[in-house]
Amino acid sequence: MRASLIGASGVDLDVLASLLADMDVRDVWVIKNVVGDGVIFDPVPDVVIAALDVADASGLASPQEGFNNFDVILRVGQAVARGIPSLLIVPPPLKPPTWIKGLSVALCSPGNRTSLTDHIWALTASAPEGHASKFPKGNFTPINAEMYLSRLQAVEQAYREPLSLSPGAPGSKYVQAYAQFESLISELLVSAGAALAEPPEDSHPNDYADFAFVPSSGSSVVVLAECKLVSRKRRLSEDEAALHQKVTATHSQLGLLIYHPVDGMEPFPARRSTALVERISATELIKRLGERSLQGVISDAVAQAAAR
Repeated sequence: MRASLIGASGVDLDVLASLLADMDVRDVWVIKNVVGDGVIFDPVPDVVIAALDVADASGLASPQEGFNNFDVILRVGQAVARGIPSLLIVPPPLKPPTWIKGLSVALCSPGNRTSLTDHIWALTASAPEGHASKFPKGNFTPINAEMYLSRLQAVEQAYREPLSLSPGAPGSKYVQAYAQFESLISELLVSAGAALAEPPEDSHPNDYADFAFVPSSGSSVVVLAECKLVSRKRRLSEDEAALHQKVTATHSQLGLLIYHPVDGMEPFPARRSTALVERISATELIKRLGERSLQGVISDAVAQAAAR
């Protein structure tokens, strides 16, 4: 049996490695920085165990030191999307991610042998060794482009209509329209097959993209997505530069800046391209996903970004 053991840079994984040895798991790969990304899923492990660092409550530990908590959560999310039995160790007072469906969670320290023994036993016992199908390889099903384009028009309408607030509602029509736009894009990506991730709770908006995703269950590409409603003719170069910093900080492969001009005024063309970042209008993204798989769209974007 093969196991990938993923940890934030400040976590001691010795107890977990010892427990895996007790369960007769001899092929263990310990991964704590981006250099190990190439062996997390190659060959595909039978189980994945990941551990967060209680000292990294914000998920923002320096990437130069290795993985921070957000890096770890992204990778265990990839494992779950591939159908690999996975366990995330979350030391209190940290909270487990709620958006990774099917993930096993142990609320204890990575060094708590007593608490983790049963968790490791249950994980390894439930994982058939060398099972052939780790993730589905379904046929491409196009999204309902007309429906999403109609919802995009509704976002524009919400922006243009006079503001009428209910108690507790955000105090700006832009804020309301943006919330609708972000929800639309996240639903679009999920319907196209993406495994979506949200930033940690209480994180600063300048530290994370709106969400991260892998384009399909079999993909190893991590994409950070930013949604931008453009309400006047302007450049998006500063937004692209900020997204580039987030991509490099989280060791992601691509930043996708998805914009929509709510007043019909397209942003100025970029004076220069930004490495690792692709700009695309929401309208164009919807049309492409009506014709191609999300995996294909993202593969093209990654190739274009890498060629710069």
